[in-house]
Amino acid sequence: MEVIDRQQALLSNYEVFLVLSEEDERQKDVKTKRRVRYPENVTTLMFEGLQYLNDTACTTQSAEQIKDLKEALAEYELTKGEILQIINIRPTQPVELSFIIEECGDRFEVADLEEMCEIVCEKLPRADEGDETEGVDGEGEQDQEENGADEDSEMHD
Repeated sequence: MEVIDRQQALLSNYEVFLVLSEEDERQKDVKTKRRVRYPENVTTLMFEGLQYLNDTACTTQSAEQIKDLKEALAEYELTKGEILQIINIRPTQPVELSFIIEECGDRFEVADLEEMCEIVCEKLPRADEGDETEGVDGEGEQDQEENGADEDSEMHD
């Protein structure tokens, strides 16, 4: 077997998540008469892949957002692989783009990278951004850790 065009096989995390979710629902549906029985290792891969992707930002993406992002980034002449990584990683800082884009320093100015980051933030807003601030206002994990530290110090006294 020969791979004719490697670029045609690229899937974003969002697309993989959709396929795995649909197959998971199909397997759970007891009414389905033509239920496919997968080998155990394939079932494990599907389960673990879906579990991993559920904890990523791809669960908040939509096909429309990805299409809009691709159109907005078209002027930068990025490769399909670079666009795919931008979709999956959602860089917010120019330094993140420098790891994604090949020969980034030769191809783009810092202003271009900042514009790309703004486009990514605008077209692929992250639903999990608000979670990072939890704890700063005294209601999140930081308080729990401090309370745990206070309890530990009291136990040692």
